Amino acid sequence: MFKIYLKTAFEEDQIVKSAFLDFGKLPVLWFKFPKSVQNDLTDRSDPFVHALIFPMMETGGEFQIEGKVSRSVMDNIVMFNRIWHEWCPEKYKIIKINADVVDDDYRPHNKKMITAFSGGLDAAYTAYKYKKGLDDYYKFDLDKSVMLLGADIPLKNREQFNIAFENAKKMTDDLGIQLIPIETNYRQGNSDWSYCFGSVIMASLEFFSKNYCYGAAASDDSIHHFQTPWGTNPITDQYLTSHTFRFISDGYEHSRTDRANMIKNWETGLKFLRVCWRNEDKSKNCGICEKCVRTKLNFMAVGVHHLPSMPNDLTENELLNENLIQISHNILYFSEIYAYSLKNHTLSAYWRKLLKKQLEIWEKKFPEKNNIIKRKHHSFWWHIKNRRF
Repeated sequence: MFKIYLKTAFEEDQIVKSAFLDFGKLPVLWFKFPKSVQNDLTDRSDPFVHALIFPMMETGGEFQIEGKVSRSVMDNIVMFNRIWHEWCPEKYKIIKINADVVDDDYRPHNKKMITAFSGGLDAAYTAYKYKKGLDDYYKFDLDKSVMLLGADIPLKNREQFNIAFENAKKMTDDLGIQLIPIETNYRQGNSDWSYCFGSVIMASLEFFSKNYCYGAAASDDSIHHFQTPWGTNPITDQYLTSHTFRFISDGYEHSRTDRANMIKNWETGLKFLRVCWRNEDKSKNCGICEKCVRTKLNFMAVGVHHLPSMPNDLTENELLNENLIQISHNILYFSEIYAYSLKNHTLSAYWRKLLKKQLEIWEKKFPEKNNIIKRKHHSFWWHIKNRRF
């Protein structure tokens, strides 16, 4: 049986929550928080169950975690484990997790929410939607967001993170949300980030479960097309929640272009939007990678032709770059933009023609659609054939 010992320590102006491990590639997994949030941080062990689930599945066997874990966390993580084992049986094993104490924390329910915020389109959409009360049903008290150093920006690039954080903080400040920096060494353990990022983001929010009942992180995709296995997906996201802290993988009902439409009039948001992960300088958008080009096209489709956060406006050569698309799933993002433009009569005839041409080229280049779940009536080419726009 593998043991997981937990410790909370104070380090200058930070609080450090650590898990000491006798398995995997990290002897210690830690998360660092500003001392100013001390009274919000939970003493329960739930966040480390979620943060360590992928390293535990990689190792296999039985694990004993120190402290108190919610019964609903233990129940849900079993199904989470089984599904990921079915998807990747050679990579992730069936495991057993024990804790010193297992019970739920049935505290008074509240509507307080904390969100993950990177400064990207999806995160901006979630924060803007709830802070402005734009969801017709869900009304949350959103006053805090977290930004994680050691996620898309490595720990070694602290200066770049500081710049990205200050820009993101201008966005959250404009909304009246406190942005909290968190640090973690998780990625130094070399787990597959494309699979585990959702659970790590969930854990970073769950540390605030002492006073917050809800944590939200925007989904990558919409319900109309998503990929599995992937770090966030509508199949296993639901098993990262508990009675103690309810995790919301937000935005499956909206496409990326719908999200752009929701924030298109947010001047501060558009000025400091950061979507790029390919640029050497992680604090800035490169303007030419697939995600930057796609984002510029998302906003063009809702009437915004100039994004001040981009180094340049979209050019024909950027869209027609034969190496722009590297994986077949990303074709769906562009087909969704084309469908949106036809349905809503946006984009000029010139840009629609270019985009349609590229979609035809990409469909031939990537005929396979492995690991993509796409309902037939939402298929781009099915719509084209049947004129359903």
